Amino acid sequence: METAPRAAAYNARTKLGLDITPGPALVFDHVPENESTGAKEGLNIVFDGGMLTGAQVRSITLSAAPSATEPEITAYRFMTSTDLLYLVSDYQRVRIRAAAQQRGLGGIPYLYAGKAITRSAA
Repeated sequence: METAPRAAAYNARTKLGLDITPGPALVFDHVPENESTGAKEGLNIVFDGGMLTGAQVRSITLSAAPSATEPEITAYRFMTSTDLLYLVSDYQRVRIRAAAQQRGLGGIPYLYAGKAITRSAA
């Protein structure tokens, strides 16, 4: 069985050429099915990826596209979290902020469609 941390490590390795061990989960975001876009229900988990060393940064390589499809990742860059928030959609912005606030605090916020769930609503 592949655990979520192993899946995150696998994706970092196959898509970026990075060998990392994900830290603790920072956010679980339960995303409902969206009939208008065809997106299926899912669970997004944000892990603490830690700080990259200089050697890890230099080792980043983007994977080639499988068969005739476009590659999933075509470029990367480093930026501040503030700059990142301007480039993502609203639901991703909420997830990123929740993860950033959670680093080093312990406990994991549970989100449904990008909104925090209180104990009474769970």
